[in-house]
Amino acid sequence: MSFKSIESESNPTYKVLLSYKKGEPKNGYFLVEGQDLVDEAKKEGLLRTLIVPLNTHCPWVDYQIYGLRENLYRSLSSYQSLPTVMGICQKMMDPNVGKRVIYLDKIQDPGNCGTIIRTALSFHYSGLVLSKDSVSLYNSKTIQSTKGALFHLPIYRDDLTAFSQKGYHIYLTTLDGEDESTIKNLEEPFVLVFGNEGQGIRKEYQNLGKKIRIVMSGIDSLNVAIAAGIFMYRFRGC
Repeated sequence: MSFKSIESESNPTYKVLLSYKKGEPKNGYFLVEGQDLVDEAKKEGLLRTLIVPLNTHCPWVDYQIYGLRENLYRSLSSYQSLPTVMGICQKMMDPNVGKRVIYLDKIQDPGNCGTIIRTALSFHYSGLVLSKDSVSLYNSKTIQSTKGALFHLPIYRDDLTAFSQKGYHIYLTTLDGEDESTIKNLEEPFVLVFGNEGQGIRKEYQNLGKKIRIVMSGIDSLNVAIAAGIFMYRFRGC
């Protein structure tokens, strides 16, 4: 174990830590907050560094540990109630997303993104892909909303047309699609696409595959994370 104290905001290492808080990953490094996320990162071998308040006892012996003065620790955290520990993790974008893929087209809300990642893992999808203009995976709210699922699922950022060119079956969730209850299974390899919170799936993607929808009454649309949860449960893996 190597323990280093940081007591000044001008410390170069502290400036790097702050950049991770802003969702500016370098070589896949990013900040997580709380024991639960630190534990999940450790399970997958993705934890690199621990961050604790100065003078805090830390029993973990296999990591570089930074002890921060209280005001610096508070500035680094995104939450009113300070976590007992934070960590620096390293997770690279992974193009090997498998044959049962969730695709998010221009999703802007980090809570929606994180919730969908968590749900995709729960229902045995093989990977998740973000469009290039979707919210950052490394946004602190996205990370927190995944509840650690991002450590266990391959995630990549790419254009949907790349999957069409590779021979994937594309299923687009729209308001004018075929009733999902008439479809027994999605043919693998597939990409199940969810669109922007306000505009849905962009027009240039809508001729890439089959449109499907949830039949509803009394309202014409759902929050994208809720709709995604329904579709993912409906076509869940074993």
